[in-house]
Amino acid sequence: LADHWTGSMGEGITIGFDGMKRATVIGTPLARLSGATETFEMPNTKIRFSFPIERLYHVNGLPREFYEPKITVNVSQQTPGKDPILQKALSVLATK
Repeated sequence: LADHWTGSMGEGITIGFDGMKRATVIGTPLARLSGATETFEMPNTKIRFSFPIERLYHVNGLPREFYEPKITVNVSQQTPGKDPILQKALSVLATK
């Protein structure tokens, strides 16, 4: 299960499972992070900043930030107390 909060290593694991065909990914588009980042520090002010330094890819060649789950869930009409992604996953499992 993945959504817009799935970022960094979570994106990598999700896309890795998908690429190895070890999971059915269900959810919304991920955080859409561009890839590995590097952190630098300004010498005088000690202000730190980070930015992407390399792009990461799905094994099929798709840039990581463009990946979307195989089964997408619309969460715009969310019911309080219900998790629409979990509900979708349970319905998919019930059909298997």
